[in-house]
Amino acid sequence: MSSAPRSSLGRRIYKGLFTHEDKYNIHKLFGLSCLLHFLYRFGNVGESDMRFNASWATAASLVPHFGLSTSSLIFRIPTKRIVEGSRIWPEYRLHSIVFACRSLACMLLTWIEAAYGLAPNYHVNTAIVLGSIAAADLGSWSVGEQARSSTIRDLSAPPALRYFFSVMQFHASAGCLLGVRRFSTQFIYVWIVQFTAFLMTLRRKNLVPHTPLLYIYGVMLSFGFFVATSDALLHSSWALVNALANGAAYLRLGWRVNKYALWLGMAAVAHVGRKSVAGEEGYGEYASLWPLLWLASVAGVLSVGHRYVTKANAAEAKEAKEAKEAGKAD
Repeated sequence: MSSAPRSSLGRRIYKGLFTHEDKYNIHKLFGLSCLLHFLYRFGNVGESDMRFNASWATAASLVPHFGLSTSSLIFRIPTKRIVEGSRIWPEYRLHSIVFACRSLACMLLTWIEAAYGLAPNYHVNTAIVLGSIAAADLGSWSVGEQARSSTIRDLSAPPALRYFFSVMQFHASAGCLLGVRRFSTQFIYVWIVQFTAFLMTLRRKNLVPHTPLLYIYGVMLSFGFFVATSDALLHSSWALVNALANGAAYLRLGWRVNKYALWLGMAAVAHVGRKSVAGEEGYGEYASLWPLLWLASVAGVLSVGHRYVTKANAAEAKEAKEAKEAGKAD
């Protein structure tokens, strides 16, 4: 007698999630471990830094997350992205691995410094950010031109929501670059990356619809922004990190500045910014400028967003009109 669930929904879930490709259930064991880990850490959000510390238990807790991301490579998935864009394709899978590992690397760096009493080495943060950009570009190159797709721009979603998703990606990169020594900032990024990949797997198996996934992702990004900003507040750097993120988004989305040059420049700004918020001699006087720069960066991001949304809405309206006229002609 089969041990599979008897209900129609139960059979679909069982068939969708329990495949012959994961013969020894390695990926699922990593997934279950990570799910339980997320639940435990989210129960300890706050000043305790989700109860992460310099112990070996903290270091060991990163391993299942690395295993979850990398073991996803065992699965066969469609080569090209579908029109709606919310199902995993090879390029996205590689990017998901890269950016989960980016935050895990930042967490490991924080752990090494705490465990061995080392001073923060922010040059490593810069190397992690630039290295992840290069790794993502290498991943895009490896799948070939025909299989490439812009994760956000090619997503079937309202233009304003797509723009919000794009800006939040810059906030994650800025958080890694600035390197506030809080585990929770990076762990929340790991959660967003890995849980989003899980949701997209459910979508690929036709277990959940497209539209709700968009708004779940939006809520996840908002929660991540809240946690990261709260951590930055504890280090008096909330205005700095948000000014960096918004400034990067403005320059990249509005002016198409080369991303490598962009983040090298942001690393230089972050170097001065850290010294200013720490009140170091010769730099402390600049600390009061960050709230003003943050306000300016918000204005810049909103102006680019308004232009993007207006242009995208006009393009969609034109396409709809042309499709309607073509239907009448037929």
